[in-house]
Amino acid sequence: MKNSPAKPTKARYRRARLGAAAIEFACVLPFLVLFLMGSVEVGRGVMVKHVLEEAARAGCRVAVFESSSAADVQSIVGTAMDAANLSSANYTVTIDPPNPQGLQAFQPVTVSIEMNFADVSWIPTTFLKGKSVGGVCVMPAEGDGVSDPTKKAPSGKKNKKDDKDDKDDKDDKDDKDDKDDKGKSKKGKSKKDDKKGKKDDKKGKKDDKKGKKDDKKGKKGKK
Repeated sequence: MKNSPAKPTKARYRRARLGAAAIEFACVLPFLVLFLMGSVEVGRGVMVKHVLEEAARAGCRVAVFESSSAADVQSIVGTAMDAANLSSANYTVTIDPPNPQGLQAFQPVTVSIEMNFADVSWIPTTFLKGKSVGGVCVMPAEGDGVSDPTKKAPSGKKNKKDDKDDKDDKDDKDDKDDKDDKGKSKKGKSKKDDKKGKKDDKKGKKDDKKGKKDDKKGKKGKK
């Protein structure tokens, strides 16, 4: 009679299962680490892109003003990059048009910032090696220039302010004219009163002369 194989005990079964789990974990671990590192890398890329877009937006807000210059845009972008601890990274700022001074009203102004992602990556062996990340912002200029002199410039913020100033100047001028008219009317009235007073004086003198003549006639009649 053949001997039947011994049944595995619980302890032996547990040890065998632990070995299988270790082998499975060893097979899955590289993919898990790769996934985690890729998630960190992509998250860092999204964060840097958001920072660059905010810096480009800040620079574009300055570029749309009529009195701004390229140096002003570079300065505000540098301030935004310093606040995000990215000042040490090499980045490129592009302004279109290059000189934002003297822009036409509502002319599009573009500020873009671009940098190499390897300079800001948190992982030395970056998955995005050789890739660049950037931010772009486009805004309409607030200049008052008009390309066609026969056309009126669109009313922007600055134009609205100028219109308000013109209205105030016109109101001041109207008030001044009203005051001048009142002054002239008062002067005219005073002149009329003076003339009337002179006429009354002349009339009074004539009446005095007439009274004197009558007195003389009365004296002669008595004689």
